[in-house]
Amino acid sequence: MSGESRAHTNLVENLIDAVESRHKHLRGFTMFADHHSFGNDRPPMIGGFTPDLFASDVPESFRIIGEAKTSLDLDNERTHFQIRAFLEHLSLRPNGMFYLAVPLFAGPRARYLVKSCLKSDGTKVITEVLTFL
Repeated sequence: MSGESRAHTNLVENLIDAVESRHKHLRGFTMFADHHSFGNDRPPMIGGFTPDLFASDVPESFRIIGEAKTSLDLDNERTHFQIRAFLEHLSLRPNGMFYLAVPLFAGPRARYLVKSCLKSDGTKVITEVLTFL
C-alpha cells in the first residue's frame, strides 16, 4: 500500500469496515487487505493484480474481492484490466462477490464501469459499488 494517496487509503479503510461488518458473523470468515493494519496478511495476486481486499470463509463457500479507486483511477486503463481480471476470477467460483469502493460523487461512473466489465455470457458475480465521503 506504500505510495498510495490518503484518499485511496481512506477508501480502503472504509471498504475493510464495510466488508467486515457485512460478513464477519459468518463461520470461518477470513479477510486479507493491502493495508498496514494487516501486516503481512496481504491478498493474493489475481490475474497479475493484487486487490485491496480478499475474503472468504473456511471451508470456502464464497469469495470476496474488494478494490478501492479514487475518481481519477476510474478512467485509468489499468483499472479496467484489473476489474475484468477480478470479475473473471470470481466467475469461476460459486458465490463470488466484488465490491468497488469509490468517492460518493463517483458512484454512477463506477457502476457503469463495473457493468461494462461484466461479461455478457450470463456470468453470476454479485457486484456492489460502495460510496464514501
